[in-house]
Amino acid sequence: MHSDIKVTGTQPVKVLDYTVLEWFEGKYPEFRAELEAIGREFGPNREIRYLCDEMPILGNQEGILIPHVTIDSGQITIHETFLSYIWLLSYAFLVIFDEKIHGPRTGKEPLHGKPIGYFYPKGDAALNYGLRLIAEFAKWPADLPSPESPSSEDAYFVERANGIYVAAVDFILCHEVGHIACHHLRRLNQTWRSKRSLTSAQSKRFELAADKWALERVLRGIRPPQRTLTAVGFGAIVGLGSLLFLSQSLTSPSHPDADHRIRSLLSALSLDSGDNLWGVAAAFYIAWNIRFSTGLDFSGDYEDYEALVRAIGRQLGSRKRLESKTSQTAARRKRGCWLD
Repeated sequence: MHSDIKVTGTQPVKVLDYTVLEWFEGKYPEFRAELEAIGREFGPNREIRYLCDEMPILGNQEGILIPHVTIDSGQITIHETFLSYIWLLSYAFLVIFDEKIHGPRTGKEPLHGKPIGYFYPKGDAALNYGLRLIAEFAKWPADLPSPESPSSEDAYFVERANGIYVAAVDFILCHEVGHIACHHLRRLNQTWRSKRSLTSAQSKRFELAADKWALERVLRGIRPPQRTLTAVGFGAIVGLGSLLFLSQSLTSPSHPDADHRIRSLLSALSLDSGDNLWGVAAAFYIAWNIRFSTGLDFSGDYEDYEALVRAIGRQLGSRKRLESKTSQTAARRKRGCWLD
């Protein structure tokens, strides 16, 4: 499986393309050989397809521009706008967590030398611009930090965000390769040839299996100080958390619930209850709540970040059960059955 791509993009993330490939292929010594063995399942067209059209992630004539693997060829496609979105989330949630959540909680003097909260407006602006790219493409604002030309003032967060971004894209690419490695494409082809479709449960099992395959590979590649559990875990959270903002609904007929995938990831990382990655995940849920005005309640005194995530999970579970009941009631009424 070849992963060569020519850097022909127009967005600032293009400067990290080769770093992404180096990180992806060089996770551990045997990974390149694994890729070649996996790639032999399909034909010669196994390069990563890198699209650079300036289009939004959703709502265009080409369809949804999220990463995917083509069923008949096994070719992975990734779009530059989606990569920009991933970098912006990496930067935004790094800044928001440090400047708005963890910094005020601990009261420690920031290492960047500025007062706590100084960089928060830039993190908030990066998040808003990233969310804008979901439905509307717009040029990267000149006053917004980027991986392309960080100022000396922005370097502290930009350099860390670059590492999180690379880890996030690595997880995303591994997820797509996981579909091939787990023989999902072969099974899909067999299903289609027999003129059948996967059940919702089968499709969701495929996605969880690809998540598991990807996480096993990225964790195997941990090599401090460059590849730490924190960087790899943060990247995986960004990869899965990016899906939260694409829809107000957490449920899908073809994919596991986004919040369930994030909590499964956190459990698989075997984190201590006070680990900051629990707090990063909580920040994603809080931002999703604000974006869609879902009415979740984050008030209360939580012992640690894990307790906060668990409390959010209980609220989300109640919300989904209510949505399911409402949907079932509507369906019965449509069929003429009025008994609840």
